[in-house]
Amino acid sequence: MMNILIIAYYYPPIGSGGTMRPVQTAKYLERMGHHVTVLTHSYDKNTVETGKPQVLRFRDPSFNKCKTSFRKKIQWLGLRLYTEALNRSGIYHSIYSWWKQNVIKNADSIMARVKPNVIIATYPPVETLEIAVYLSKKYHIPMVSDFRDGLIFEPIESTRMNRYACIRKRYAEIEKEAVSCSAAVTTIAQPIADYYRETFHPPKVEVISNAFDPDDLKDLPPGVSFGSSFFNIVFTGRFAMSDKNNRVDFFFDAVRRLIAGNPRWSDKIRIHLVGEYRKAELKDLQDLIDCGIIILHGLVERGMSLAYQRAADLLLIITLPDRRSSVSAKIFEYLFAGKPVLALTYKTVLEDIVRETKTGWTVHPQDIDAIAALLKRIVEEPGFYHSIEPGLERVGEYSIQRQVEKLDALLRCL
Repeated sequence: MMNILIIAYYYPPIGSGGTMRPVQTAKYLERMGHHVTVLTHSYDKNTVETGKPQVLRFRDPSFNKCKTSFRKKIQWLGLRLYTEALNRSGIYHSIYSWWKQNVIKNADSIMARVKPNVIIATYPPVETLEIAVYLSKKYHIPMVSDFRDGLIFEPIESTRMNRYACIRKRYAEIEKEAVSCSAAVTTIAQPIADYYRETFHPPKVEVISNAFDPDDLKDLPPGVSFGSSFFNIVFTGRFAMSDKNNRVDFFFDAVRRLIAGNPRWSDKIRIHLVGEYRKAELKDLQDLIDCGIIILHGLVERGMSLAYQRAADLLLIITLPDRRSSVSAKIFEYLFAGKPVLALTYKTVLEDIVRETKTGWTVHPQDIDAIAALLKRIVEEPGFYHSIEPGLERVGEYSIQRQVEKLDALLRCL
């Protein structure tokens, strides 16, 4: 049994795919007998939440969704303008720097309370790595750098890094320092693991994939059904989060092409979008919304989202092509939904997962002809649709229980 400190900025109440990794990791490490503490953000004041896991929250004054008063709005704007001005001047600064400083200021009390045997820092943001390096060096405690996205390798923050040379330079320094200080490195995908193994030669590198928690299937909302009048395609989540350039228009152009070739296609399919979408995205889809082909369900609770997945005839997922490490956390929910997956992806880990688990079809996300041809076969040829036979044993490898067992074995080796 160990005392484990997990540093994760993205943690509830933030609701995103990135929050699930530390939540699930803490939960299952606790089940395996460890004492887990999560160090994360607060939008009000420093607090301690006793429980399993214990949660230490430290105030982040830069948060941009709790601007409930004029004073807070002015404070938020001032902090962001200050950060932007420094970066434009060639001086590195991050909007999360104030949170990091608050944590480090309380380092002694944190370590006295937790007495960790190991520290796990999950990126992004880079401040989690900086905090872990500081604590590891000062208190002589082994750390694990956990990369759920690439930092310098296939970076999710490429826009900022390309805009400001000081950010790219500092990120490279943080990456080198964190990996060099780490007793082990964990990543969500093999390409990222290969990069760290070949570039920095850390003592241990392990792929700990994102995963699905079977506990989430308990108490799903009852009665979610689309009926059998249409072939129902479900997409849950957002079109673009970290990858702002992720384009979905090719898929919907393929749908338009099928309808233009055969107007009866309007009576065959329904595309259910479950999640939060930008106004510009919905404007581009307005014609398909107006004619009833696209049905908007809005932002729903996670349990309802999982229920919609299980009511689908086909689950849709889309990524940028040629981004080798690209793998959305959504795919693991899809794997356990037990419905065929249409993955619009190319030369990615997502493509590898769908193929190795035999859970669906893959096609280049920007090849309209290929998308239209494949979608036509899926909808119109029952034999082709039912040819999918998932490899249940391989799917089971992507359960959170299995992935945290790998992490537990790694931690015990430290």
